[in-house]
Amino acid sequence: MSELEPTPSVFDLIVVGAGLVGSACVLALRQHAIARDLRIAVVEQALPPTPAAANAPWGLRVSALSPESVQFLQDAGLQKHWSLLRPSPYGDMRVWDADGTGRVHFSARQAGVEHLGVLMENAALQTALWQQLTPDPGLNVYAPQAWTSLERRLHDWQLTLANGDTLSAPVIIAADGAQSRVREAAGIAVARRDYHQRGLVCTVSHDKPHEATAWQRFLTTGPLAFLPTDHPQQSSIVWTLPAAQAKAYEALPTTEFEQALAQAFEHQLGGVKLLGERASFPLVAQQAEHYCRDGVVLIGDAAHSIHPLAGQGVNLGFLDAAALVQALVAQRHAGLPWSHERAQRQYSRARRGHNSLMMHAMSGFDALFASELPALRVLRNRGMSLFDHSGLIKQRIAQTALQGRA
Repeated sequence: MSELEPTPSVFDLIVVGAGLVGSACVLALRQHAIARDLRIAVVEQALPPTPAAANAPWGLRVSALSPESVQFLQDAGLQKHWSLLRPSPYGDMRVWDADGTGRVHFSARQAGVEHLGVLMENAALQTALWQQLTPDPGLNVYAPQAWTSLERRLHDWQLTLANGDTLSAPVIIAADGAQSRVREAAGIAVARRDYHQRGLVCTVSHDKPHEATAWQRFLTTGPLAFLPTDHPQQSSIVWTLPAAQAKAYEALPTTEFEQALAQAFEHQLGGVKLLGERASFPLVAQQAEHYCRDGVVLIGDAAHSIHPLAGQGVNLGFLDAAALVQALVAQRHAGLPWSHERAQRQYSRARRGHNSLMMHAMSGFDALFASELPALRVLRNRGMSLFDHSGLIKQRIAQTALQGRA
């Protein structure tokens, strides 16, 4: 190293990205006694968004957390703050085909569980994770802080921050999202599929109560979901549309948009009123060619992203984090250093195949419900009706899905 180069701060792990998945991964790892002396740096370029006030409508971005994700987050340290996050458990899910009579009703009671999932505002969850992360004396948190370069050295990686500081560690955990710069710097390729769709999101009030039910109508243009917030007559909307149509709806006058939304939803909850802004984002599925390479480990959207029609994106990310933490802790208990490749390979084997299966399944569902072929439409509706009346089969599939297994 040149005399002019600053001496890097040395860590065992550097986590780049402290969003939902990155923060939860670090907090979950810190719950283990064997990881208390682990030297961790967390680098995040932005502070968390401000959550909505306790009596205000939710923000635009929400997550449908599976029971397994809820348990993971609570075990990571959020249990004592959980009730303050305005969680909205839902006990039912009703799905139907707009082009026919096919319907499916999932019930937590019939599946023998407390709830099917919990809706939560992303900003509230992110803030709670951040508040757990920053006071931890065992962590070095660099935020808000951008980074300018990531270089592979002989035995470690060196990360140079925008303020000139340098950090080094043998392992880098990339939790920096779908456009991951860490993944790019590590030379890991991704396979992408552009759906040429956008997800339009907003929050609305409606005449009828949502009854703690997640509602989803499958249109040929894409699914429309009404997701129940903690207010009985307010829902978070995720409406999948062709890109041009989504932009057009985003620009419609408020009254016209409200009418179009209620009509697309068949007025299941009566009239709707827009609360706040609308926004849309492009829908792209992608899968990294490798989940780990030369000490770089990808988790969450940096590793994969899928179609949002089943709301599984963030849940897959939390499953990534849980699997990586488990592999790292097991490796250390076995007497191996944190940087040993065994945990990385174990994590990759555990998660890449499962995530790939989910990605292809969601793409298949999207294609199935987008099809206008009469024969396929009849089979689709008949299949949904048979599944809805399948009793134990439907119950078992629901339980399996809730446990996070494909």
